[in-house]
Formats: sequence, structure tokens, C-alpha cells
Amino acid sequence: MNKYITGILILAALLAAALFFAPESKKATQKSEVASVVIAEPSSYDFGDIDIFGGKVTIAYALKNTGAEDVTILSGVTSCACTEGEIDDLRFGMHESSGATVIIPAGGEKILKATFDPLAHGPEGVGAAKRELLLKTNSTETPQIKIVFTVNVIKQGSQ
Repeated sequence: MNKYITGILILAALLAAALFFAPESKKATQKSEVASVVIAEPSSYDFGDIDIFGGKVTIAYALKNTGAEDVTILSGVTSCACTEGEIDDLRFGMHESSGATVIIPAGGEKILKATFDPLAHGPEGVGAAKRELLLKTNSTETPQIKIVFTVNVIKQGSQ
């Protein structure tokens, strides 16, 4: 019986040592919450009429940290595959986020680029659309930031 107790104690000590000496990069994934507020300017945008064959369009939003603590953008997602977002090394779409995090320093700002592909729904994908970009943060005040844009996809000359 002593062998089993000794074995369990050794295993517990090894596990505790592994957790204590884990690389900092793994520990850094546990983000602490902060109370700073992040605002997006503008919070919404209207592209108006866009030709379906005119190519992708992009709008830049300023993400401003109005608080006294750094805010971390943990991930992002879009409401449709026709839309992509990018902040520094964080790139995201409808189904995936790059896994990178972005820190907006206290009192600072980062630029979010939102790109819309009017041809993503095929050559008949015309009409009004509303798209959203959702960012998850470690802020208790703004745990999720929602940015919206609208667009009316047209075939040039067939209005």
C-alpha cells in the first residue's frame, strides 16, 4: 500500500512542477479581465451602392481604448463569409480567427480593417446587405465590440 501512496505523491509532485515551470507563452493565454472601455469610430458605415464586379471594398475603424488599463482583443468573427477583418496580426472571417491577440494600450488605439467582397455570393448576389464584425475582449465593460456596415450590391447600369 505504501508503494501506491508513494507513487501518487511522486506523480502529484511531477504534475505540480510541470505546471509551475510551464512556458510563459502558455501562461499568457489566461487573460485577466480589465475595466477599460473600447469604442469603435465609426461604429457603423454605409458603403452605399457598390458594383458587384467592382472588386472588394475596405473601411477602416478606429478602436479606441478610453480606459486606464490595456485591453486585449482575444478573437474576431464576421457575420458572413463575404466579410473579413484585420487588426495587426489578428485576421478573421466567418469561420476562423488567426489565433493572434491584439493589445490596445490604455489611452491608445488600433485600426480594424473590414473588407467586403460583393461577388462572394455569386453574380446574382445583388441587393441590400448588413454585415457585422464581432470582437471578443478581456474587458468587463466591453466584452464584445460589434461593428456594422451596410451595402447595396448592384450590377452597374442595371439600377
